[in-house]
Amino acid sequence: MENNSFDINVELNIETLQSGELTHTKISEPGKFIQIGDSIYLRFNESLDNNDKASILVKVTESGEIHVKRVAKSTNLASLLYFTHQKHNTGHLETEYGVLPLATYTKDSQVEIVNNPLSGKINIDYDLIYDDNVIGNYKFRLIFNA
Repeated sequence: MENNSFDINVELNIETLQSGELTHTKISEPGKFIQIGDSIYLRFNESLDNNDKASILVKVTESGEIHVKRVAKSTNLASLLYFTHQKHNTGHLETEYGVLPLATYTKDSQVEIVNNPLSGKINIDYDLIYDDNVIGNYKFRLIFNA
């Protein structure tokens, strides 16, 4: 089994539309690109207030499914969301009060990776769903390079 790890720079832009309000989040951090078998992993941190951070892991499977895990220990929040092109998936948000089931509907997803030099992008347009209600529309744009 092949196991390759490379230092990368990550630019992540997230556009969120919730309750008619549009917000933008931009993350620019160093990270790691890891390939294990046919799956790739991108690991990086998100800087939060008070010098805290959240760890983010993005996995792309050989079938093109995308998993995004975010853990912020300082706020006791952890989420795991799954994305499959034009399909519904279940995920969850863990809080100090318990686990909240969430669903996603992936309207569009695109993964492009170039080996030499190592770079790529992961784009996901999705709806976040709780209790059969869409609670937000998201555009996830991740670009990385070695």
